[in-house]
Amino acid sequence: MDESLVRYLEVLQRPLALVDADRVLWVNNALTDLLATAPEDLVGSTLPIAGGLNLDRLRRSSTEVALRHATGYLLDVVITTTLVSPTTWMLEFAIADYDDHKSADYFRKLQALADNLPIGILISETGLRVGYVNDSLASLFGLIPSDMLGMSWLDAFPEVDRGMLRGLALTALTGVPVRTTMVVKTEHADQRTLDIALIPVTSRDTSVSFIGTIQDVTEQVANEARLSFEVDHDSLTGLANRRRLESDISDRLARLSTGELGVAMIGFCDIDNFKLINDTLGHLAGDRVLIEVAHRLQETGLAAYRFAGDEFVVLIDEDTRSLEEIEIMLTDTISNAIAIGTALLSVNTSVGVATIEAQDTASEVIRKADRAMYDRKQMRAS
Repeated sequence: MDESLVRYLEVLQRPLALVDADRVLWVNNALTDLLATAPEDLVGSTLPIAGGLNLDRLRRSSTEVALRHATGYLLDVVITTTLVSPTTWMLEFAIADYDDHKSADYFRKLQALADNLPIGILISETGLRVGYVNDSLASLFGLIPSDMLGMSWLDAFPEVDRGMLRGLALTALTGVPVRTTMVVKTEHADQRTLDIALIPVTSRDTSVSFIGTIQDVTEQVANEARLSFEVDHDSLTGLANRRRLESDISDRLARLSTGELGVAMIGFCDIDNFKLINDTLGHLAGDRVLIEVAHRLQETGLAAYRFAGDEFVVLIDEDTRSLEEIEIMLTDTISNAIAIGTALLSVNTSVGVATIEAQDTASEVIRKADRAMYDRKQMRAS
C-alpha cells in the first residue's frame, strides 16, 4: 500500500477506505466515526455492506448502497470509487438523503442513547447472532457487553430458559413481535423477574433482524403484589378482608349452582366484650387479642377473614360435620386464654354457623351467619 497516498488521505475529512478485492486495507477516522466502529474491526475484514461488496459493480463512478452501522441500522450511503492501483480502490462515502438521515451524527446520538439507557438493549445482526449489547443488559448478568455478542447472549441465561428464548427470537425473525415475562436466576444475582420484548426489523434487502429490550421488573412486580395483597387483606392481622370475603362467597355460589361444589358453610365469630378489653387494657392489648384470634383461625386450615373490628368469618367447604359441631370447634379454637404480657386473658366468643345455598346472594349469606351468631349470643345471655 502506497504510504504517501495514505498520508495524503489522512488529512481529508471525508469518510474514506482503501480496499482490495477481498478486504479492507485502511480506513480513516471519519469512516470509523460514521459507523461507530474501531479501525481494527474494519481493517482485514469486508466492509459491512448489505449484500456484500462487489467491486466489479462498484467500478462506476458512484452507487448507492446500504452500510450497516454498529447499532445494526442500515445507512443509505453513496460510494464513489477510484482505482488508485491495479489492485486497490479508494472508496469515498457520503450519506444519501441527508434530510432523512440527519447525517452520521444522528446515529452517534442513537448509540449514545442506547448505551446509557437504564434498560437492557440487544440488536441482532444475522439470525440469532447479536451484534450489539448495551451496558445495562450486560451488567444485569454481571458481564461486559462483549461477553454477550454473537450467540453468547443466550448463554447468559440459565440453561433451562435458553430453549424458550431461542423460540421467542426465532418467532421475532418471522416478523412477529414477541413479549414475555420470565423469572430467572443468574450466577451473579438473586432471582430476578425480567420483561423481555423482541421487535422484528426488516431491512431494505428484506432480511429480518430484531431489536430486543430486557428490563428488570423485580421490584415493580413485588410492589404490585404487595399492593394487590393490601387491597384484599387486613393490615393488622394479615387475614383476607371483607372485600375478599364477598368475592370468595360469590365464587362459592357460582360453584354451588353448577354442582362443582357440594356443600359450603359460613361461620361468623364475634369476640365478646372486646370494647372492655380495649378500655381497660389499652388498644395494644386489643390488637394482640385480634392478632392471636386471627392466628388461631388460620391454624384450622379454613379460609379465614377479618370482617370488621372484632368480627371474623370463616368459609367451610365440603365438610361432613354439622353446623353445631363446627360452631363448637370454632368456639373452642378461639376461646382459650391469650397471654397479654405476663397475664393470661380469658377470651370468650359468640359463633354462628349457616349453610350457603346456591340461590343466596353474597350479602344474604353474610346476614344469615351474622343472625346465627346474634341468636347464639342472645341464648348465652339468657
